[in-house]
Amino acid sequence: MVPMGPIEFSPAEVAMILTVLALVGVCSALPATIPLALVGHRRGVQNPGWNALWYWLCGTVLTVVLMGALIQTGLGWAVVPLSWLPTLLIAWLLKPRHPRPGGELGWSDMTSGQQGER
Repeated sequence: MVPMGPIEFSPAEVAMILTVLALVGVCSALPATIPLALVGHRRGVQNPGWNALWYWLCGTVLTVVLMGALIQTGLGWAVVPLSWLPTLLIAWLLKPRHPRPGGELGWSDMTSGQQGER
């Protein structure tokens, strides 16, 4: 027989449910936050790894909060790609136009005719 009353969870079960929800939110935000982390890595001059982590963390918070806000609209799974749009837009807008100083040489750098000449 199925009990017909309110479901009560212990504090440990609540913590486990919240942990699973947080992990699902972070994993579903990865397609939008990885490009933002790459942009942060390219924009970082002193510590590109920490800069990438900071960009990834901010993008994850933005995406998960927006996903949580849109879940009440009744759009179903369409909420996930909709929540990626602001983060991907930010990554596109912050994309550096020029490589950072001391970065890799591009093909145009090797064919300019000025390297190796005296």
